[in-house]
Amino acid sequence: MGLYCKISIVLFYLFFYLIYLIFSKEKKNSKFKLFSLKRYFRYLKIVFNKKVIKIIVIFSIISNTVVLFQNYKYDNLYKSLNEQNCEFVGIVVSKGEDKCKVKIENEIYKNTYLYVYINEDINIEYGDKIIFNGIFSVPKKRSNYKGFDYATYLKTLKIYGTIKAENLKVIAKNKGNPIIKNTNKLSAKIKQRIGTSKLSDEEKSMIKGILLGDTGDISEETLNNFSDSNILHILSVSGMHISYMIIASNFIFNKLIGKHYSKIITTLVILIYICMVNFTPSVVRAGVTGIIFILSNFFYRKNDVWESLALSLLVILIYNPFLIQNIGLELSFAGTIGIIIFQKTLKKWIRNYLDLKNRKAIRKNEKILKSIIKLINSKIGELTLDAIIVTISATLTITPILLITFHKVSITGLIVSVLTSFIVGPIMILGLIFIVLRIGVIEGILNIFLTILINSAKWGSNLPLSQIYLITPSVLQILIYYAFIFFTNFIVNINLEKDPSMFQKRVKNVISFIKYKIKSNKKKFISTILIFSLLYSFILIIPKNLKIYFVDVGQGDCSLIVTPQNKSILIDGGGSDWSDFDVRRKNIDAIFIKSRNCSS
Repeated sequence: MGLYCKISIVLFYLFFYLIYLIFSKEKKNSKFKLFSLKRYFRYLKIVFNKKVIKIIVIFSIISNTVVLFQNYKYDNLYKSLNEQNCEFVGIVVSKGEDKCKVKIENEIYKNTYLYVYINEDINIEYGDKIIFNGIFSVPKKRSNYKGFDYATYLKTLKIYGTIKAENLKVIAKNKGNPIIKNTNKLSAKIKQRIGTSKLSDEEKSMIKGILLGDTGDISEETLNNFSDSNILHILSVSGMHISYMIIASNFIFNKLIGKHYSKIITTLVILIYICMVNFTPSVVRAGVTGIIFILSNFFYRKNDVWESLALSLLVILIYNPFLIQNIGLELSFAGTIGIIIFQKTLKKWIRNYLDLKNRKAIRKNEKILKSIIKLINSKIGELTLDAIIVTISATLTITPILLITFHKVSITGLIVSVLTSFIVGPIMILGLIFIVLRIGVIEGILNIFLTILINSAKWGSNLPLSQIYLITPSVLQILIYYAFIFFTNFIVNINLEKDPSMFQKRVKNVISFIKYKIKSNKKKFISTILIFSLLYSFILIIPKNLKIYFVDVGQGDCSLIVTPQNKSILIDGGGSDWSDFDVRRKNIDAIFIKSRNCSS
């Protein structure tokens, strides 16, 4: 709420309360209350009682105030420092190849973070206290409708702007957090051990991406293959990685110190791993959820998956409320919610369907069908089926997010995702064993699995229907989609319930009544659908107005002309060299995909 309300949310609550007072006023002798909460919300009042409403109001005001204050802090810094040459003192909190993230210690700008670009050949490490000067650059906001907003992206990283450093000097060492410093050293040692292996450069970069989420050395072609195959999540450290870390830790420490106390060591292992991968939102979500699950078993307390998920999100947003707009966080939480909600329903429905088919096969003595069902019910079949169900469940909830961000969906990507899910586990386990023991046989097996994974991504990117480009959906379309899938899940659950409650029986009766009405008025129903379809088709073929768009492509403005016949003409799409595919892909594809009024 805080991100989308540019003013205080208190005004909204006051307005809502005023409307409530006006419409809830009734005469003393009145028997019927038109706006009675008790009458129309008798089911919702179980959840939305007075205590819950008070909690929502109080915490939404607090969160809204926090975000408004943060936005004011960003805007104030932009106004005071824009294009000015300033001197800063700060501590390096993370380091890349040509830039580092610095926590500023100047009194005026204390506890703000900058991206510092380093032109000089100087050795800088985590925890170094540095002094430098340079021209502060305010990050660019999006200039095109639904385009990339660099300023918002930097806010998710808690970075206020960028600066090209001049006269940079290291004035002190070891000023950072000692825990993070040691985990960074451990991460560097792991990368060094991988670097000295006999694996190919591509395989080395791949194992670093899978184990540590470091995709800096992976070639752009390989990353595109993973993205087009819908398996880029493999290179993003998340719940799958945390699960394997828990399995590996339990396997080692259960035998050494016992199952009960090994949970404490496993918790520490997860915390160290989160530090090693630089606290990415997806791994923090998975890590906090995993720690809650482990500690609930340690203290013999019941674990609630929704409370764990909510607590992990709370931890992330307390650190930085703008992370709610981080694509990794959105995909991680949406995918997890999809698995929690849809996995059981899908599994129950498929099992119910297989039981019906099995009884039919036995009754009619269909040997082929019985063999297929027997194969599905085997251990390998169950593992494959579970992988398919988990993939579909997560895909149902993340599809709108993928459309908004990447403007494409993948059908065959589901197949590749299921196949590679059986490869990633062995790669992680073998990779961890190889880093510790450096056994040649393990390296050889690891080489085979990595080759299969890379080739699978390449094969998946060339499959038909691997990239279906669609226009950016509107908020209304997204809401309708989520309402439809959640309502469908609700109805299927009720139909599969063997011992339904009174409320579920009522819903079943309503559904049966609707079916009866549709069947009894079949001709009217079909006629209505046909009339609406014809009207919609007629509206589509009506000539539109001539439209001309001017689009910022980073090198001036290009012109997009959409004729009344819905033909598109693009003039000066950007890029000094037309052989430069990246420029065209970032600019022209984005223009055509995001525009609702043009066809490529």
